[in-house]
Amino acid sequence: MSISVLLVSRTPDSSLEGVASLLSSRGGFGRVALFSLNQGAEGLSLVWKDPRFDRGPVAVVLADNEPGELLEAFEELRSRSSLSSGDIRFLFGYQTHPSYIRLLSDLVHDLFQVPDSEVRQVPRRPEEIEAESFRIIDERLSGLLLDPGWHQVVRRAVHAVADFDMIEIMDRHPEAIEKGVKALREGAPLLVDVQMVESGISRPYREKYGNSVFCHVGDADVAAEAGRTGETRSTLAMRKAKEVMEGAVVAVGNAPTALFEVNRLIVEEGVRPALVVGVPVGFVGARESKVILARQNAVPWIVTRGPKGGSTVAVAIVNALFRLV
Repeated sequence: MSISVLLVSRTPDSSLEGVASLLSSRGGFGRVALFSLNQGAEGLSLVWKDPRFDRGPVAVVLADNEPGELLEAFEELRSRSSLSSGDIRFLFGYQTHPSYIRLLSDLVHDLFQVPDSEVRQVPRRPEEIEAESFRIIDERLSGLLLDPGWHQVVRRAVHAVADFDMIEIMDRHPEAIEKGVKALREGAPLLVDVQMVESGISRPYREKYGNSVFCHVGDADVAAEAGRTGETRSTLAMRKAKEVMEGAVVAVGNAPTALFEVNRLIVEEGVRPALVVGVPVGFVGARESKVILARQNAVPWIVTRGPKGGSTVAVAIVNALFRLV
C-alpha cells in the first residue's frame, strides 16, 4: 500500500501548500494532507476518515523547529480523537531550505525501509533486479497520469541515472513520441554526438528496423578542421552530418556545442530531423542549448531542462522509443 503523508504545523503555514503539491506530484504517495494543531481533535478526525490514513502506512512530517513539543501535542490530539494507531512514523528535522524540500520525498520513503536486521534477500538475477527497479520507479510515477508513451520514456530515463529529478525536468514537443517512433519504425538514421551514445543504442532494434548510426566526432577530417578553425569537434561533426540529418533521429547527450549546431542547422539552414533528443549535461551551455531547441516548433524535441542529462539519458530515451515501435 502507498505511503500517505501528513504535514503537521502549529498554525496554518501557506508555504507547506507548495511542499504538499510537490510531494503529490513526484512522490508516488497515497495522499498528502496538511494539518495544524489549531484544527483540534475534530480536524484530525476528519483527516483520518480517509481510509489511506486510517489503515496506513502514514508518515507524519513535523514541520517545526521544536519537533519534540509538536509531537507531544499531536499525539495528545490523536489520543483524544481515539484514532487507529496503524503504521505511523515521524520525520524530524524539517527545514525550509529548497534542497531539503527536494529531498523530502526520499526521506519519507526512507522511513519505511526495512531495517538491516530484517532485510529481505536482495534480487540477484538480472531480470529480477530490473523488475524490482521498475516497480520502484512506477510507484513514484503513479498518480501522474502520464500517457503510456511518455511514461515509458520517463521511466527509462529515471532508471538509467537513478534520479527521480528526471520526472520533473524532462519535457517534450507534443509530437515528439509519435514522430520519433514513426521515424525509427521506418528505418530513419540515427545521428549522435559521441560514441558512448552510439554504443548504447540497442543493436537488435537497429538491425530489426534498419537504422544506421552516424557519429563523426572521431573522424580525422573533423579533428583537423577543429584544429584549423578553433571550433569544437562536436560542432563540426554535426555540420558534417547535415545531409544525413534530414529525417533522422538526432541524439545529443554530451556536448552542448553539438546541440547548438543542430539548432543552427534547423533555424538557419532549414534542416528537418524527425526528432531531436537534446539532453547534453554540464554547467556551461547545456541549459541554454536546450532552451533554444525547445523554443522552435519546426522539429519535435525531447529535452531535460537545466544542466542535467547525459549520454546514458540520451540512450535510454532512444531505446524507450524503440520499445514503442
